[in-house]
Amino acid sequence: MPQGPSFWFDTRIYLAVMAAFLVIISYYNHYAAILGAILLYALYLYGRERYTMRQKEVNNYLETVGRSVDNAAVQAFTNLPLAIVIVDQQGIIYWRNELLSEWVTESVEPGESLAAIWPALPLEKMTGKDGQLKFEAGQQHYDIVHRAVDHELTVFYISDVTGLESYRASCCQIQTVLAYIQIDNYDDALTGLNESQRTTILGEVNRMLAEWMTELDGHIKKYSEDTYIAVLNRLALDRLMTDDKFEILDRIRAIQAGNKIPVTLSIGAATGEISIAELGQRAQAGLDLALSRGGDQAAVNISSKVQFFGGKAKAVEKNTRVKARIVAQAIRELIDQADSIVIMGHAGEDFDSLGAAFGVAKMVRHMGKQVHIVVSQPGMAMDKLSELLLDYEEFRDLFISPMQAAFLGNSKTLVFVVDTHRPELVAAPDVLARAERTVIIDHHRRAETIIPNTLLVYLEPSASSTSELVTELLGYFDEKIELNRLEASALYAGIVVDTKNFAVQTGVRTFEAASYLRRAGADPTLVRHLFRVDFQTMKNRAAIIDNTEMPYEGVVIAVCPADVKNPQVAAAQTADMLLNIEGVRVSFVLFEVEEGVAISARSHGDINVQVIMEQLDGGGHQSVAGAKVKDASIDEVKARIIDIVDSYIKESAIHESNSAARSEKTR
Repeated sequence: MPQGPSFWFDTRIYLAVMAAFLVIISYYNHYAAILGAILLYALYLYGRERYTMRQKEVNNYLETVGRSVDNAAVQAFTNLPLAIVIVDQQGIIYWRNELLSEWVTESVEPGESLAAIWPALPLEKMTGKDGQLKFEAGQQHYDIVHRAVDHELTVFYISDVTGLESYRASCCQIQTVLAYIQIDNYDDALTGLNESQRTTILGEVNRMLAEWMTELDGHIKKYSEDTYIAVLNRLALDRLMTDDKFEILDRIRAIQAGNKIPVTLSIGAATGEISIAELGQRAQAGLDLALSRGGDQAAVNISSKVQFFGGKAKAVEKNTRVKARIVAQAIRELIDQADSIVIMGHAGEDFDSLGAAFGVAKMVRHMGKQVHIVVSQPGMAMDKLSELLLDYEEFRDLFISPMQAAFLGNSKTLVFVVDTHRPELVAAPDVLARAERTVIIDHHRRAETIIPNTLLVYLEPSASSTSELVTELLGYFDEKIELNRLEASALYAGIVVDTKNFAVQTGVRTFEAASYLRRAGADPTLVRHLFRVDFQTMKNRAAIIDNTEMPYEGVVIAVCPADVKNPQVAAAQTADMLLNIEGVRVSFVLFEVEEGVAISARSHGDINVQVIMEQLDGGGHQSVAGAKVKDASIDEVKARIIDIVDSYIKESAIHESNSAARSEKTR
């Protein structure tokens, strides 16, 4: 082992000590001292020579080790299994290793822009910042870690993770999908049929479902008269969502066997990286959600994100009133247990919301309890009713503002929410957030969001209006209850406005509710007075109609001018008027609001505007819906509506042609 400078230093100390002894010896024997000095000098020369040689060996060793380390470092840096690119603030390549050139087809040289190689790479969000993102270019997947060196340069460490992503995708494709399938109108579809017809329908449903699941390489099992459970994989589900669009709903609906009521299915499916138990709960929740939205649709839960498919058929009116009777008695018990009651509808109340609130307030007042109706803001409907309230002393303190409602309530206060079930749409969100006891009465198809922790939810999408539901509840609440002229007329107005004078979404129970209200004193003349508008309102409607265009046959889109007062009311009324035009199937009226653009959508029922509005984060009913698009312009929202409607019409045309083809084959 080579020795360092300390060895030669110690040797010289020893030689110095020996020289001192030779000086002492010279006093006694000069010849011995001279001989010792010669030997000492020779030893000195030998030691220095050895030291020089060893020093050279040490230097050579260190140089060899240094060169080896440098070469290894260079080789390791050059042959790293990741590409390294240094770019400036503009994305111009300052330096790169050779691996990047191997990953892309064209040559990559310093001075070129990285955007020229990967145009979709968001360089402006990466240069000068630390972070990480996954990026896809063609068939390749990359993981990019970017680190800012200084204010000018940024280093990109790029890993090719195509293999990992491919493995992840293959694992995702074999994820388990659990689905619950139910014939949602089993009793109604089979009513009035003989045993042979019933067997034929159910046999055809079973055959279609079995063939459908065979096509998907899945397994289906019937476990009750009207309910099935199915297991398939994520690859098949993706095919259903993208290509098939759950066409099985249309195939089942096309079954004909002597009954005018078609068979419809509701499906709840769930998948994701969760346990089988959790999958079962989410699939059941999806089925409940599909049923509460009127049926004939699929609700797919993928990692807690719900998507809806279908929902083209009208909700079938239920002939039985058992549920209404049970709900009425449950409401009676809840009112009896409460100290006070607060009622609210959706913000920007209409006659259906106010009429339903009047009806619920009548139940509460009939039981001698304190009640208040929270109104979000003055509007046309409320202004019209306010003129009539002056003649009724008992209604003097009935209506309050959200600010006044904030001082009411305790743990035993019962909150009724009518004509909506979405917490973001209520008239007084703060009051609802503090409520511990809540009841929902609504006729809209259930949205993905719903008021949580409610005591009772009465959601009937087949009903024409919430006023119709409340009118039925009044009949079962107490036989001795008596409505006055204003209460009956307010409920009647709610039915009239949502059915467009009994023209849409109207069934037998709608007319029976209207008959009950007429017997109770509802005045059609008073209702007509509530719907009368002034000259300026008519001019506003005319201005909106003047800004109307028809991008497709049967589809009209109008824009409300910015100077129109009460644009929400004007837009809704004009959307209804546009349906009176010959050939118009669906209408959309857009108007600007503080947060962006709002939309009022209407149809005759053959086009489901709720499904269309849900794609814009809105909702509503099959023939009446709306949405609010934040941070968008009128032109942007109009373009999005045209694209959505175009896809909807094309998809409906495909399903209709497929149904017609299947009908031809079965003849």
